[in-house]
Amino acid sequence: MEPVNPAGICLLLLSMAGYFFALRGLWRIRFWFVPLFCAAGISLFLFIGALAGKLILFADLSLSAGLAGFACFLARACRKKLSFPGWTLERVCIGTGILVFLFLSLCLKLTHYDNFSHWALMVKYLLGAGKLPGADTVLIPFRDYPPGISLFLFYICRYAGHAQGILLLAQNSVLLACFLAIFGIVRERRRFLLFSFLAMGCSMLSYLNLTVRINNLLVDFLLPLLALGSVSYSLGEQKDSRLLAGQILLLGFTGIVKSTGLFFAGTAGLYALGRWIRKGRKEKRGVFKGILGALLLAAGAAAPFLLWQEHLRTDLAGFQGKFQISGISGVGESAPPDPWEAESSGEPAGKELRPRILEKFLKTALNPSDRAFQALVFCVFFTGALSIYVRLERKPSWKPWRILAPVLLLTLVYYGGLLYLYLYFMPEEEALRLAGFERYACSGVTLSAGLLLLWAEGRLEGSFSVGIDERGAYRAYSSPAAKRRYQYAVLGTFLLAVNFLYSEIGGLLAIREEYEASLPARAEALVGDRWYPGGEADKKRYLIIASDEEGQVSSGEVRYVFRYFLWSPYVEAAAGLTDRELEEVGKEYDCVIRLP
Repeated sequence: MEPVNPAGICLLLLSMAGYFFALRGLWRIRFWFVPLFCAAGISLFLFIGALAGKLILFADLSLSAGLAGFACFLARACRKKLSFPGWTLERVCIGTGILVFLFLSLCLKLTHYDNFSHWALMVKYLLGAGKLPGADTVLIPFRDYPPGISLFLFYICRYAGHAQGILLLAQNSVLLACFLAIFGIVRERRRFLLFSFLAMGCSMLSYLNLTVRINNLLVDFLLPLLALGSVSYSLGEQKDSRLLAGQILLLGFTGIVKSTGLFFAGTAGLYALGRWIRKGRKEKRGVFKGILGALLLAAGAAAPFLLWQEHLRTDLAGFQGKFQISGISGVGESAPPDPWEAESSGEPAGKELRPRILEKFLKTALNPSDRAFQALVFCVFFTGALSIYVRLERKPSWKPWRILAPVLLLTLVYYGGLLYLYLYFMPEEEALRLAGFERYACSGVTLSAGLLLLWAEGRLEGSFSVGIDERGAYRAYSSPAAKRRYQYAVLGTFLLAVNFLYSEIGGLLAIREEYEASLPARAEALVGDRWYPGGEADKKRYLIIASDEEGQVSSGEVRYVFRYFLWSPYVEAAAGLTDRELEEVGKEYDCVIRLP
């Protein structure tokens, strides 16, 4: 398998174009939602194939179906039966931003530890073995993680190549597809302010993703964006059949991206059900049709998650999950503890430690330096300021407190779930240090802030006192002063959006420049990135000698990074060994590697 396959990239692009044509031209899905539907539909199709043990066949069928769609597109184009959307200012701006981030993705490398302990490791296994890992697959520690996004990355890399830039391009294409879907709620396309306002809000959401950035495959930022894309589709789609089918795809995919995806899919699903019921009352839809549609939506959205649970019960019978993994023994007293072995052997915190965990949780959640807390305070302040403006301008229909209350309640429920996880499920050591709290909290607050953004866009769109009719924008303002205010608002929101995006791009470029000094870069330069036929793992036993700067050995980072690049489960890491200790311990291994 080649790191980059130009011929495969061409086939993949043509296949994607075929899917775009089928969804946009035949199924009449609006342009803004088409990329997200492609990603979700392909992923669910591959999910069914993976559960059936036919992953490679289903991937080839998916590519072939897209190519067939492209052939139909060419046939209709030759008969001049197609109309192409024109280029507008908002499409040029959004398209330019998307192309910049996609191109930048190709130039980035993986750095976060979790890529090498699960996310990239899982994709590498799928590409090599062509199947889901079984209960006896030692190399994949988190075999109970749902494989939703991993399957889509596998699909892209199977044809485009397995380079890390291709992996990131595939992941970020789904992220950008979610952002594109958010713009689908705009109904009045000739009001550029609506697009600049949404662009500003979406770019500000990136502040909550600074813990992992987009140069990694972690899904904590993807989950709330998928939920926001689903909510946007509920607001933007009017036809019943397309609404039900589309939500089944989006919610079903969200539920198998990660175990916590059930919360985000459930939130978006409840909103979709509410819209379905309200829409039915407005259109005087029959009771039977309304109940049947609601049942179909709930059952279809939950089906992928339930199928995965059945897979865990049958094909992974006896496997106890993340906290019950038995690893390979260490290197004696000098060897650092394996973090996943610590989790597997650790018990949840006892009753005597729960008050301590609760106290630390509350202090951390209410810490002014925490990004999630800062974002929540900003949302409350924004809603309060808007309430004052509404009262002064006498706009009773806005009622900002009506959206703030459910959003805060949703955030409290999410934080309550996090606290429950730390108190009763996480091993004692993990719970005491609130492992991953910042990332998890930012994920939940991203959903809350995004919902406020969608609500604010709807109120902004309905606030124009003069509509745009067939005469165009010439008389689209009540007065010259109103037009000036509109222009200032466009300029301000546009500059803020560009500023946040420029900051994100600058941060990614800085990370790229510093990559050569990172642990993954040094490991790959030392041992290469090994791919074996059929995904077979290397059976040799390796010992990595490295310094424990920043806890890279004691945290298990060195071990898992080298496991990924060596593609061997028999990798141990040690620090601080004397020459005599190294001579004695080294006899137990086939190869000893010293990391400079």
